[in-house]
Amino acid sequence: MRPFIAFIRKQPGNGFSICIPDLPHCNSTGQTIPEARANAEHALGLHWRRLQRSGKPLPIPSYMHELAWSQERLTDGLVVLIPQPHAA
Repeated sequence: MRPFIAFIRKQPGNGFSICIPDLPHCNSTGQTIPEARANAEHALGLHWRRLQRSGKPLPIPSYMHELAWSQERLTDGLVVLIPQPHAA
């Protein structure tokens, strides 16, 4: 199963925010990059369960070239891969 592409950005002050472009309402934060990534995996699992309960499928992860990244995001962040949740 292909992982989801996520984008990590440093927040003003301290900490990091992370978003998964294929799931616009699935975001997370963390004090460190590893913590933000782990929190994104957890948020994706929660989002997946909500979609499953409502009968909606989890979107198929996009390839990098399919995502619409703004130039601003490309210059000041880190791209990471978040594995798809396992079926419960």
